[in-house]
Amino acid sequence: MRTFRIAFGTYGDSDRETLSGRSGYYADGRWHSKGRYLDYTAESRSLATLERLVHYKRFDHLAPHFIYAIDIPNEHIDSVLALPRGWDGPDILPDAQALGNAWCDQEKSCAFRVPSAVTPGEFNIMVNTRHPSWNWKWVGPRADFKFDYRIADLIKRG
Repeated sequence: MRTFRIAFGTYGDSDRETLSGRSGYYADGRWHSKGRYLDYTAESRSLATLERLVHYKRFDHLAPHFIYAIDIPNEHIDSVLALPRGWDGPDILPDAQALGNAWCDQEKSCAFRVPSAVTPGEFNIMVNTRHPSWNWKWVGPRADFKFDYRIADLIKRG
């Protein structure tokens, strides 16, 4: 399965830096609690773009970014089987985090497919590059990524 990760230019100098898991270690996510080295990727470039934008902290400009395409073999991807009620609400739900925490802590696989709250019907893939089955050969070369100027205009108008 091909997935995509968009990263700030300051954090995207190498695939190992971009996919270090630091973002998951220092911050809670919808599907995990902080303290776990995890990164979120998306099944499409457009979902990766939307996910990046909803987590953007400064809207006065769109800083330089990079994008990585990652080809993870399907046999290395687990999926959420049952969704807790309210997983897609505006607040982080401990029951949803518990699913991702269990997947990570039990080292079930190096990737975990979870639904996106930003775009219903689409999916993100959490990756654990410290898992024994992770292979850095799956990560494609870094490419420059620029948000369309119309997105910046919309954000500025807020």
